[in-house]
Amino acid sequence: MKEATYYVQFSSPVDDPERWHTIARVEGKALAEEMVRLVEGSYGRVAVTYHYSGRALSRSALRKAKALQHADWELGVGHHRDYGDTLREKAVRNLGTVSN
Repeated sequence: MKEATYYVQFSSPVDDPERWHTIARVEGKALAEEMVRLVEGSYGRVAVTYHYSGRALSRSALRKAKALQHADWELGVGHHRDYGDTLREKAVRNLGTVSN
């Protein structure tokens, strides 16, 4: 059975706490949750003076909210692509070390 697709997003309490930035599209809830955990920490950031909020939304939830097209557009624009790639690599490594 195919795993669900999730979009990982973050918001900055300093910039605009109501604005969510899409940084990754991943397969599976475990990977999405691990990326959210990393977003809410300080991994992949040079200077940390505040912490981001993170969330993972399913493709169907974004479709219902009429936000799927924007999330896909944001991934294509790539403003936060490097940050998302860094988090995904670390999350995959972290999950690889967890025994099943």
